[in-house]
Amino acid sequence: MPKARSSPKTSPIFFDLIVNDITEQNQWVSASFIPSHWHRELEAFWMLAGNASMTVDGIQYEVKAGDGFFINSEALHAFDFSQEGIQYRSFLFDPGIVAGAPGSVFDTVYVRPLLEEGPALIKFTQAPGDALFFQAFHRVVELCRDEPPAYEFAVREALSQLMMEARHKGQVSPSRQATAEQEERVKSVLQWMESHLREPITLGDISREISLCPRACQKAFQKYLHCSPMEYLQRRRIFTAAQRLCLTDDPITDIALDCGFSSSSYFSKQFKSQTGSTPKDYRTAVQSAIQPVKEESL
Repeated sequence: MPKARSSPKTSPIFFDLIVNDITEQNQWVSASFIPSHWHRELEAFWMLAGNASMTVDGIQYEVKAGDGFFINSEALHAFDFSQEGIQYRSFLFDPGIVAGAPGSVFDTVYVRPLLEEGPALIKFTQAPGDALFFQAFHRVVELCRDEPPAYEFAVREALSQLMMEARHKGQVSPSRQATAEQEERVKSVLQWMESHLREPITLGDISREISLCPRACQKAFQKYLHCSPMEYLQRRRIFTAAQRLCLTDDPITDIALDCGFSSSSYFSKQFKSQTGSTPKDYRTAVQSAIQPVKEESL
């Protein structure tokens, strides 16, 4: 199975802004998917190479090289990477960087309406009319990489430009609908599953937690996540294990048990089916990929 690329050099938090640089010059091996998740932060995403499938609030989108996206606060989204050579950059930022103090004109006139009424997803292409979005995006990444004196002010200016482009384009997109009660239930059970990964979980457990019968639970997951509850659980466990393999030296057996697998052998089999590598080979590949980056930073 193809492997998505992820970066060992994820930037530290810059006044609630995190930059992820997943490019040929700065990449490591990761799982071929990012499970459904959501966050208060806004997210800007730019696909540089390869193709992917993205699901946002239950709607699937095809992503190709050159596409850019603005993902709104609290939008439920996931990525599936379909091939080798995936390259992208993204960053998450707290809307307060642009909004300033609650109740300010920046907050009430510009930022809050976009968060509360704007679309869950706004797409940008390489058409001339979208150029300012990509210019602002590149400026943010460049500033956070180089950190010139007082770069935070320049980042705020670039983020403001990016948000204004999203606000302008979002006005001609369907308005964001109020979050459905069923979607809130799905988000709630995803949080519950995250905190119980180590434990045996059945469809019945998930159905009870979401207060739906098993059939209705299956339909809710298919609607919003395009997979069954148990498929999501397996992917979430594999993704969490992949992060542990990348970021720690914990024994593989401990990782397997902590992520809810009954044995290291079963974990290895499932891990390879999802990533194309055994846990041991995966960890070795990651360490080989990130070592040059570590040496450059010394």
